[in-house]
Amino acid sequence: MKTSHTYCILYSGAVLLVLGYGVSVLAELSQSERRAAGSSLILPLGYPTDTVSFAQWRYKEQVFAIYRNKKITITNELQFSGRLKVNSDDLSVEVMNLQLRDSGSYVIVVQSSSGEQLPTETIILTVYDVIKVEIKSEHTWKAATNSCDVSLLCRAPEDQTVSYRWRGFKEEDGAQLNFTLKPEEGDVTLNCTASSSTGSGSNTTTVKCTPEKPTIGLSNPGASFSVLHLLSFLTAASPYLLFTIILGVKSYRARAKADDVNMVSEVREAEE
Repeated sequence: MKTSHTYCILYSGAVLLVLGYGVSVLAELSQSERRAAGSSLILPLGYPTDTVSFAQWRYKEQVFAIYRNKKITITNELQFSGRLKVNSDDLSVEVMNLQLRDSGSYVIVVQSSSGEQLPTETIILTVYDVIKVEIKSEHTWKAATNSCDVSLLCRAPEDQTVSYRWRGFKEEDGAQLNFTLKPEEGDVTLNCTASSSTGSGSNTTTVKCTPEKPTIGLSNPGASFSVLHLLSFLTAASPYLLFTIILGVKSYRARAKADDVNMVSEVREAEE
């Protein structure tokens, strides 16, 4: 009987231990969040005000805000100096202008009006750096195939080691993306995402293939432009040129007539 009684005690203890472990698990609500550097994280109380008597907001086990007497108060700014905002309407604390060092565990501990501790919410935050992504686009019209050869280059700052991924009209890894596009395919959209160990960023571009009309006339566009430019100039200046030519002719005739008169006078003087 003693042995049976001992087993009963051990079994009861094991059941209580499992039940106790289950209660502790139920009391923890955990979720993971990712935010870009410069964005915000809102930490709501999550319970109606008439059911809560006290609450704490913690970052890495350090309390930085409390809820008491239906009011939220910032008690310690920690590294969030000037970046904590209390929202009285929805009873939440907002961490603004997130920085990479703000990554970590945020805990909200809540006590009910009856003095019972409500499930604790834990938020595991990861703040990632935003990579500036640029896309360089070039395309060449190919009359023989009635299509365009498109070349796209995705670039991030040179001081970062990143990997690239294209999505949209074409899906491919790598910074360079080359493909053929026909006019009837219309506008196509492509997105490039650059990722590193500390962050990511993306950019989007739209590409369209437009047929190029062949040049009629001179084979050299530069020569064609020069001739047209010269003709335009001559057309605009023609009245002035005509006036100048008339004046020149009249002046020449006047000089010739004067020379003839002088020559006749000299001949007469010689005869006398």
